[in-house]
Amino acid sequence: MADYYLLGPQRPTVNLAAPFAAGGDHRSVAVVSAGWQDAEGDIDDVHEIVRRPLVDLELYRRAEQVLETDAGLNEIYRERQDRLQEQQRLYRIRLRQSMHAARSLLRADGDAAILAHEQRHAISQQRALDRHHLRRIQAIHSESDLRIAAHRPPSLTEHTAEIADILAGCETIIIAGGNVAVLLNRIRLFSLGPALARKNIIAWSAGTMVLADKVVLFHDNTPEGDRDAEVFDAGLGIVKGFVFLPDAKRRLDLGDKVRTALFCRRFAPAACLTLDSGSLMRYADGRVAAAHGVRRLSRSGSLRKMRAR
Repeated sequence: MADYYLLGPQRPTVNLAAPFAAGGDHRSVAVVSAGWQDAEGDIDDVHEIVRRPLVDLELYRRAEQVLETDAGLNEIYRERQDRLQEQQRLYRIRLRQSMHAARSLLRADGDAAILAHEQRHAISQQRALDRHHLRRIQAIHSESDLRIAAHRPPSLTEHTAEIADILAGCETIIIAGGNVAVLLNRIRLFSLGPALARKNIIAWSAGTMVLADKVVLFHDNTPEGDRDAEVFDAGLGIVKGFVFLPDAKRRLDLGDKVRTALFCRRFAPAACLTLDSGSLMRYADGRVAAAHGVRRLSRSGSLRKMRAR
């Protein structure tokens, strides 16, 4: 069975070597660094840490090449991106109002029994909005995928076959961080989800986010002010039942227990896990086999130590 290692950001604490030190079959390693975009392939630092032969899959470069040389595919791809951005814009309009209502109710005073009922209903409405949004995103992807399958340029087929050949000779995949949208889009373009799931995976930051059932964007303290966490897209669903929150100490206002409690309850039954620099979680055989420095958001708004189970 494959082992999946989920790490926090690799700065300031670098723990990428830990999964390799733990043993397992990691003789030949492929790297997905598409989230770094134009810096894709700059993996000298990674090689220095893991000290094994590495080959970058070059998903970003390959995708750019295919899109530049095939006008039909480029049109399909750009239309999909435009529709996804519009869907996200409209979702944010609705999200702002429902989140304000839910937070206000969680902060309100009054009859405890009546308040609890209204709080639960407000959170259920938020979940319904998130589910609706995710269904709309998946519908857009499905329509686009059908058009791509019908068009299917030879260059896309060739690159997909080349990537499959590389993966066939690798036991382990490193998925780096970077731009989560770009990373997820490139993995999808080459239909790599099923192939990745069969390999050992070591991922950090955005790389961990794409492995979950859904990708949730979050940042409580942006330069523009408070921003509500938002469902961005379906993930690869390789590690199920979790929402991963890399760099949570910096990106979440963990001192605000109402915001933290609402985050936890909104995405339940999935466990919302912080992955700060230095943290590590090993997932194997459908369970958490090890967890170091990983915290779980609770219904009370506090953080609880995540344990193997």
